[in-house]
Amino acid sequence: MSNTHEGKTHEGLLRSDGKRFAIVASRFNDSIGENLVDGALDAIRRTGGSVADVEIFRCPGALEIPALLRRVVDTGRFDAVICIGVVIRGATPHFDLVVNQAVAGIAQIAVAAPVAVTCGVLACDTIEQAVERAGTKAGNRGADAAMAAIEMADLYATMKAAAAAEGMAGKSSQRAGSPASPSGPTAAPGPNGGPRSRR
Repeated sequence: MSNTHEGKTHEGLLRSDGKRFAIVASRFNDSIGENLVDGALDAIRRTGGSVADVEIFRCPGALEIPALLRRVVDTGRFDAVICIGVVIRGATPHFDLVVNQAVAGIAQIAVAAPVAVTCGVLACDTIEQAVERAGTKAGNRGADAAMAAIEMADLYATMKAAAAAEGMAGKSSQRAGSPASPSGPTAAPGPNGGPRSRR
């Protein structure tokens, strides 16, 4: 379908060069989780980023991801943070509790964070489904989350630069239009040519 929109469209590019990335990864089901981390690192590498500069923060399980994510974002050292975890359904409702709390916590931080935050937490019914989504039949959700983080980080950086440029342009126009003399009220002359005193 052709794009008939004539106004401005803002979107990020898949370029990670010059940007700093962090990965917050849970160790639970780490045999699958490591494939997701590898996928994320490969996505950063393929888009021009330096994998050597990526920092990985590990926590016990998916429930701990939001708390660790909050602290990683607060360091102010990263342009984007990628969250990775693997939750597989068991015979109890614990699965729903973990997934809901983890994803909701990540989303809440993502909305307020000044940097890009993406969620690569798998929620699968079986181990086979998780394996398929960690680099076999159904792609790699770690790579998908990294690609989203790369694009959003680029978009945020572009928007920030545009806002700064507009701010500088506004200041320049204000200076150009400011009067050379004070703009305060001038006292009317008195009868002898001096200023009339105010009562």
